[in-house]
Amino acid sequence: MKNIEKRYLVLIVVIGIVAVLIWRLSASYASMDQGYTGRNIVSGDKWGINISNISNISKSGQAEVTRDVSTIGTTLNFSVVLFKPGDKISFDFDVKNTSMLSAELYALTLAGVNDIDGENIDYTILPVDSSVIHSDEQNGSIIKSGGKQTFNITVSYNEKAKTDEEYHLNLGSTIIYKQK
Repeated sequence: MKNIEKRYLVLIVVIGIVAVLIWRLSASYASMDQGYTGRNIVSGDKWGINISNISNISKSGQAEVTRDVSTIGTTLNFSVVLFKPGDKISFDFDVKNTSMLSAELYALTLAGVNDIDGENIDYTILPVDSSVIHSDEQNGSIIKSGGKQTFNITVSYNEKAKTDEEYHLNLGSTIIYKQK
C-alpha cells in the first residue's frame, strides 16, 4: 500500500509541476507585445505603404531622364544625364498608405552619387509639406490609413562647379516608415 501511496504522491507532484509550467508559459506568452508599435519597422511593400503617381517632371538646361522612374514598395530608381552646370531634373511622387495602420516617416535614403561627384551634384528628397523627419526630439510626418504624402526629388549640376564633366547617374531612393 505504501508503494501505491508513493506513486500517487509522485504523480500529483508531477501534475502540479506541469500545471505550473503551463501556467508560466501562458503568462509569458500573454505578456509579449503582439501589437504594432513605433518600434516595429516594416518595409513599405509588406504593409501597404507604396510609391505612386510620379508627376511634375521638370528639366532645366540639357538634362535628360534616360530611364523612366521605376518603383517597388517605397523604393524608386531612375537614371539621368546632366551635361553642364545648371542642368536640373525634378519630379514629385506620392506615397500612399493603404494599410489599416498609420505610418510615420522614419528616414529618407539616397543612392547613386559618390563623394567625389557630390562636390558637383546636388541630390535631395524632401516632403513637399516640409514636415520634419524623425529625430529623438520630434516625430516625423504621419500618413494615416488611407492617406498620402507627397515628396519632391531634385538632381542638379551645381552652377558653381569648376568642371564641365558630363554626369550619367543611376539614382535611387528609399523612404522608410515605421508603424505608428
